[in-house]
Amino acid sequence: MTHEKLKTYIVSLNGGSGCLFQPMTGTNEYTYILTVKHLFEGMRPNIDGAVEAYDTTEGQVVPITRIIFEHGIWSEVIINFVFRRGENYFASAEADAAILKVDFIPGFSEIFQSNITLATNGYGLSGYPEIYGGRPVGEKSTTHTILRLIAAGSYTYSAQLENHTLAHAQIKGMSGGGILKIIDNQISIIGIQSKVTHQMLAGGQIDFIPIHYFNLIVVNAANHDKLSALYPPYLHSFEFLKDDAFRLEVDQIDEDNIAGARITLKNKAEQIVNSDITPQGIKELFEARLLLIEDETCCFSQKEIWIAWLEFLTILNIVKYDPVQKTMLSEIFNNYRLKYIDGHGWTEVRKDFGRSDYVGLKPNSTIFVSSKTPPKSSFILRKGKLIDIAKPYDKRGFKTDNGIDLFTCFDFVHLEHFKEVCIIRKLDEYRDLTEEHLLRKLQSEYYELFN
Repeated sequence: MTHEKLKTYIVSLNGGSGCLFQPMTGTNEYTYILTVKHLFEGMRPNIDGAVEAYDTTEGQVVPITRIIFEHGIWSEVIINFVFRRGENYFASAEADAAILKVDFIPGFSEIFQSNITLATNGYGLSGYPEIYGGRPVGEKSTTHTILRLIAAGSYTYSAQLENHTLAHAQIKGMSGGGILKIIDNQISIIGIQSKVTHQMLAGGQIDFIPIHYFNLIVVNAANHDKLSALYPPYLHSFEFLKDDAFRLEVDQIDEDNIAGARITLKNKAEQIVNSDITPQGIKELFEARLLLIEDETCCFSQKEIWIAWLEFLTILNIVKYDPVQKTMLSEIFNNYRLKYIDGHGWTEVRKDFGRSDYVGLKPNSTIFVSSKTPPKSSFILRKGKLIDIAKPYDKRGFKTDNGIDLFTCFDFVHLEHFKEVCIIRKLDEYRDLTEEHLLRKLQSEYYELFN
């Protein structure tokens, strides 16, 4: 994800800004623009200083400007948004939040929502300040780095921008802009900017609407069947992830050796893609039990955990279950459990393994682990070797069946083992094999880890 690409997610509309977000429609019918309600309706002083209501007329055309960056050149595209309340405009009754539905715009699925936690940092406010209106295309928007989050308010959250001298006039027009952060190849969003904290003496402080209030718009009974959840489309189907599975990246000189295994694995992954199993279905079935550190729930909206599940189910399909179906997931989960770690190497948090959920697993089971940061050398942690069991260790928080000790009963295998150790380090053994022989080879490599 580049900063140029991030800028294309921000749009200009009605004297303010908005942020493109591709929801989990599954059919690519529409795209959202997340923005603020006060650009369309609310209360404001008139020329006499009296406060009065204002609203957008039904059927009014509101031009929305988005930008495109191709071949090093910026250009603008105008969306003529025809305002229809309850049809393509949905506002919160309490918060300064609104969702616009526009025709589907391809290429904007790399954004996911994140919750605000004590560890939240590194975000910035992206939008179109009014004072930049005369600049060339591609230079009308900007990002102000957030120095720190301050506190939650009534339907808002306050933040201090890095530039303490920014006044209201310098931020005006950024209302509706996204509170965004680039994480790997995606964009994380925690909210939408609403207003400056103090109209006269802003001091670089802003208030923004947490993404939670946009989720409430979606689930509002009045919007039933009109809006899809604020989850990326890849939660709807593994179809959106199949090109990311089993990349098996090697040096160019080894491409001929790896090609057959890569194609075979991707062909088997296609069977999972075409099954009735979806990331959203897995999430709803197991929730925090999918995670090694159970409060890392923000990773549910990231690609990595679901790429891991597509690969895991594919490997199971090769070794144990053919076909793999949704009705089998609970049985699989009680025999072979995949745990995901977000933001840590797996050996860094091995003491935290005991604070996860292993209920239902029998002694001598194997726990499979995937992490955003893959291991460099240690791919298997054998029972009794995870920590020094000769010394007292903290057993509080263990979630296992009675009589089972996580550190002495289970082996842990990192999912990368199936790619790095079983294939990449044995490339010469995969050369010139037919698909039938490739599958037999993979079965023989994988079988031991499942028995």
